[in-house]
Amino acid sequence: MKKVLLLIFCINIIMQSQIFAKDFNIEYEIKKCQKCHGENFDKQVLSVTKKISSFSKKELIDAFEKYINSPNGGKAGLMKIIIKKYSKAEREQIADYIYKKNH
Repeated sequence: MKKVLLLIFCINIIMQSQIFAKDFNIEYEIKKCQKCHGENFDKQVLSVTKKISSFSKKELIDAFEKYINSPNGGKAGLMKIIIKKYSKAEREQIADYIYKKNH
């Protein structure tokens, strides 16, 4: 009986996590990027960064990984805070969107 109750409890937890899981909306997420990087990703952020509009998809993904893995994660750690919340697949979608918008 205890095993049955435990199984029901676990199934309930799994079902609730699927119900409340957030959907990834690329257009919504890209608008956040565009606030700093510009509509066409052609703005320098804080006058020290490269314009990401010229990056390849691989360069974008590499930059995301550098932010995640570096101790400070970009200017004052801001990019690390922003980018680490996305899964690898979501980061690839963001890189793909930025690349396709400019090439």
